[in-house]
Amino acid sequence: MATIAAPLQHPGRRISLPPITRLSVSAGTTVFLAYIFAGLTIQVGVLAQLGISGPEASSWFFITWMTTGLFSLVLSLFTKQPVSINLSIAALVFIAGSASGFSLAQILGANLVVGVVAVILSLLRLTDAFARIVPPQIAIGVFAGTVMAFMWKTSIRAFEDPIFSAPVIGGFLVALVITRSHLVAVIAAAVVGFVGVVITAGMPDAGGSMALPQFALPAFDFDPASMLALGLPLLILTVGVGNLQALAVLRSEGFQARGNFYGLAAGVASLVNALGGGHPAAIGGSTIVISSGPSAGPKESRFWAIVLSSLPTMAVAVAAVPVIAVVQDLPLSYTLTVGALALTAAFRVLVKKTVSGPMRYGAITAFVAAALPLHLAGLPMAFWALAAGVAVAGVLESGQLLQVWRPSRAAAQQG
Repeated sequence: MATIAAPLQHPGRRISLPPITRLSVSAGTTVFLAYIFAGLTIQVGVLAQLGISGPEASSWFFITWMTTGLFSLVLSLFTKQPVSINLSIAALVFIAGSASGFSLAQILGANLVVGVVAVILSLLRLTDAFARIVPPQIAIGVFAGTVMAFMWKTSIRAFEDPIFSAPVIGGFLVALVITRSHLVAVIAAAVVGFVGVVITAGMPDAGGSMALPQFALPAFDFDPASMLALGLPLLILTVGVGNLQALAVLRSEGFQARGNFYGLAAGVASLVNALGGGHPAAIGGSTIVISSGPSAGPKESRFWAIVLSSLPTMAVAVAAVPVIAVVQDLPLSYTLTVGALALTAAFRVLVKKTVSGPMRYGAITAFVAAALPLHLAGLPMAFWALAAGVAVAGVLESGQLLQVWRPSRAAAQQG
């Protein structure tokens, strides 16, 4: 297999890194394409759905993409493992489905608290204990429900504006039938839909916004309702579910992942994101899946996939202002439809885990409740879905719930 040497020179000594292989280049390219055609379209669609535009949207985009690239680059080089810190799609979709009725300052206040608590949990080595508060199965059900709500809103928009959404859906279906690759199908959907937009509405314009992003400390509102309704579920989805699942994938490929250290990195990235007007980060599960397996080359060289994808990711971050201007000049139905199609594969997996895993009654209850377009007592259904899922599991699946909350006691009773 052809390789590219990657030595690092230091005065008086020579440090050699494992070679960059063609497979690691291919995996890195796939990771970056996933960022562009899944992460970018979902993020911009969510920002548009929340009504966040202009400087606030550019700042949100810049800081989350810069931390994704920079933290992933440093962490993968330092550990020699294919680990990344990502702009959490789970957090984005949850915010899109549950943050209506909250101001931007309240959303960012909740995001900042999530980052602070995530750092504290990692420093005190309490991540595993926190993850047991709400069982992962129920948290996955809540996330599946919020994805369902997001996709339902998108389908309504697509139905109302078919001139822009139909080419996207058509391109996706044709490419999926031909290639059987979800990522290729999403890329085809974005390209075909863009051509349709250009033909029917003209080329999108950056509006003279060729400028560097400006970093300014945003306003924060630490409203108790937003802390409870947004902060707690976001913390569970990122720290209690996202990070643990990503670490499990990494360990399954034979890597000795330091959970608290990686969790601390994700927590610090979440803090930086919030201070820049963005949403929480998490250890990148999907990118680890792409870059940690044999398809990414020899085990010792797989970290190069993350390194190589991080460099263009930071370049995209620097171009936040024109990127946001161009994408937000596109019809909203186009952006949301591409974003929803990018979520279809993950949604299928989430639903399967919800209905077939442990504590399925609690998980299904959480899924149904989170998908409802309602607010109760000023709080979105995602919060009530967590409570309902745990309550149903406590009644119908108390033994399994005990195993999560008190694993040592459950083991003793079984013995």
